[in-house]
Amino acid sequence: MSNSYSCMFEAALADFLTDERMRAIEAGAPGAGLWLEVESLGYADALIPEDLGGAGLSLAQAAPLLCAAGKAGLNHPLGETMVARALLASAGWKNDGVCMALAPAVAAQRGEAVACAQVPGALLATHVLVDAGEHWLLMPVASARITPGIYRPHVSASLTWDSDGLASFQFAKGEGHCARSLCNAIHAAAMAGAMERVLGLCVQYANDRRQFGRAIGQFQAVQQDLAVLAQQVGMSVLAARMGCATAGLHPDPLLAASAKLNASDAALRVATLAHAVHGAIGITEEHVLGVFTARLHELRATVDTDHTCAARLGHALLHGGQQFLDFVRDALAPAPVEEA
Repeated sequence: MSNSYSCMFEAALADFLTDERMRAIEAGAPGAGLWLEVESLGYADALIPEDLGGAGLSLAQAAPLLCAAGKAGLNHPLGETMVARALLASAGWKNDGVCMALAPAVAAQRGEAVACAQVPGALLATHVLVDAGEHWLLMPVASARITPGIYRPHVSASLTWDSDGLASFQFAKGEGHCARSLCNAIHAAAMAGAMERVLGLCVQYANDRRQFGRAIGQFQAVQQDLAVLAQQVGMSVLAARMGCATAGLHPDPLLAASAKLNASDAALRVATLAHAVHGAIGITEEHVLGVFTARLHELRATVDTDHTCAARLGHALLHGGQQFLDFVRDALAPAPVEEA
């Protein structure tokens, strides 16, 4: 899943985002310098309409950028920042180059506390754009009570604010706008990119590691694992493209749920097989594989899980009055969109 500008973006990230730097930020090193370098590339404004100073890309056109960021191992929530900036720009908020996360509120009533669970990259962001039901709330991370994330404790967190009055900016949600669907599509693309990187790591290791006088990639059992890995990665990439297939900013909720379900299912198998191929070295701090598999597990458990996505799809099928194949053809077939 790539195009001309995603290839340029991936090449630029490769220049300054080394594995050592990525691991250091995951371990608690400051990430502000990395974000300044990413911000200077201009891709964070890709979804902002042209008349508001952005590139005016659709989510479908920007999906390869999200995949490239996941493949490169970017620590920061780039996709969430891109979407948040587009929403805020349309509401009149002036962009000042900050990194932002995106999340639905666990439970939010006007004038009461606001809580968001397991927000990826929250500790590297200055604000979180929160879906609080009828309104979007731009909440400063510095004002929140922080509980470190389960999978990435130095980067992600659950956040609680004492009141929605702490919001730096708020505006009404449009009809059909939903943080869950946006996050499902964004995370599916990021997971697809991360799984592409994991596949590359496995192929490289299988070619380099020798046992009994030959590369382990020549053994049939390892070849079988690599074949399954490639199949799962290919499926997740296709699902991510379908989940982001919209000519605007907001994806179809069922397509986004389907993309997240496929990515989550593939991520579990990919992580398991990748560590089987690498053996003990794959779980060491010195090896980068664990960084990517931890992210896959985090995104599987973030916002809508695979069970939640499956329940949403099942509910739509059972209450839609259609036979299964008709439902798949009508509800889960994305409309053609222009891809740059």
